[in-house]
Amino acid sequence: MATPGLPIDYTNLGYDSLRDAMLQLARQTLPEWTDLSENDLGVLLVELFAYGIDITLYYQTRIANNLLPETSDEPDALLQLLRFIGYELKPPSPASVDLEIAVDASVAVPIEIPARSAFDVDLPSGENIVFETMRDIRIPLNQLTPPDARNLRRYRPVPAVQGQTIVNEPVAHSDGSPNQTYTLQQKPVTGPIVVTVTEPGGTRVWREVDSLADSTPADRVFVVHRDVVGRAQILFGDSVNGMKPPAGPAVSIFATYRVLVGPISNLSAGTRFNPPGVLPNNINIVEAANPYPAAGGAPGESIERARLFAPRLFRTQDRAVTAQDYADLALLMPGVGKARAVAVNSNLVLLYIAPSGRVAEPSELLTQNLFAYFESRRMLTAELKIIGALQADIYISATVRAQPTYLQSDVSNAAQSAVSDYLAFDAVDFGQPIYLSKVYDVIQSLPQVISLTVTEFSRQADGTIEPTGVIELLPNELPRPGYRDNPPAGTVDPQPIRILISGGVAQ
Repeated sequence: MATPGLPIDYTNLGYDSLRDAMLQLARQTLPEWTDLSENDLGVLLVELFAYGIDITLYYQTRIANNLLPETSDEPDALLQLLRFIGYELKPPSPASVDLEIAVDASVAVPIEIPARSAFDVDLPSGENIVFETMRDIRIPLNQLTPPDARNLRRYRPVPAVQGQTIVNEPVAHSDGSPNQTYTLQQKPVTGPIVVTVTEPGGTRVWREVDSLADSTPADRVFVVHRDVVGRAQILFGDSVNGMKPPAGPAVSIFATYRVLVGPISNLSAGTRFNPPGVLPNNINIVEAANPYPAAGGAPGESIERARLFAPRLFRTQDRAVTAQDYADLALLMPGVGKARAVAVNSNLVLLYIAPSGRVAEPSELLTQNLFAYFESRRMLTAELKIIGALQADIYISATVRAQPTYLQSDVSNAAQSAVSDYLAFDAVDFGQPIYLSKVYDVIQSLPQVISLTVTEFSRQADGTIEPTGVIELLPNELPRPGYRDNPPAGTVDPQPIRILISGGVAQ
């Protein structure tokens, strides 16, 4: 019990404050104890107690902080807390691309490109990125272009998605125990996982679900847990909530899933791909390239985003009722960068989607995944239509006067970067107006620039300037640099802005 009149500061929890508080208490309760030097045995005991209490309070505080998502700083602890409300980290999103291929005009048709045909790209850094076709593609003769000067016939689009499919990876032999948990060998894992189990009655496909809570003992289901580095674990039931794989040396578990190969990259238009090997009927693809940039590639969800976004998911209770519910849930789908939902009436919802990284049409695979995702979350009478975000092309040209000590190429690059940042995917939103004054501001603020005159600021590449100085967008439009993402025919080396440099140092 503290001596009356002795103040107690409950916020002083460090070693020094604890030691001083105990010695101060000793002076009042034991006035005959006068030797409080470090050589005294009593002081030694006080210091030992202060050290032990300091360590204990540290761990108690750490435990308390990691009991709430807002203050948790341990990734594993935060993941467990988020799972309590049914939230899982969003895995990395692979980039999608529509390829144009060229074959010799003499090849036999139809041309068949099997699913999982690999097209890869060698980066200047020495890394290699692999894209795969997700379905069988059959190209009849009437869909090929006439032979060109090189006697090549072309076809597009050939949809491909970044990553490689791991087919029937041996996961484990079941031991029959409840809640069997296994970690897949490859990472980072993207997309759904297909699990097959060789049971005594034959090989059966098990189904991935969001939770085992609603599963019966006869349901062949599993859940997937992901960590911050892209590893995936599959968790089976306990024969109360979900069936457990039976025991037996012949009961083997296999998994088919996709992993990223190489860095996530929304490749620019005109990238040359290495075609796959010989196709059926001994057909070779001579060339493969993407006329338009890849889109949809994004890293896995960060802990900080999950911390902020999880409460919004908890509000929806995994059900899409309001238009905002549709938008919030769509943002959980890997590959979705921006989403806006519009309730046309009580039965029809329009969901506008832009893939991660670029204002572009969502890929065929992303659209299919979204429809499947909302099938169990939308109201029974609700009809959902998924539409690509409307693309508002902003065409900008300017004449820039450079500082005399800077290379003209450096000034041009700095201005291109400034405009690119202003219209960057992560910096814009649906219906956001674009201001001429902001274009002046971001370029004029560069140390390389003396002055500038914007000579074009328009939604068409027509050399005009919007009279009001503001390009107003519709609610379902997203702005993007027109000269870069939708260049006029014949444009070479498209950039966010066309620039004429005066002054500076010519190269």
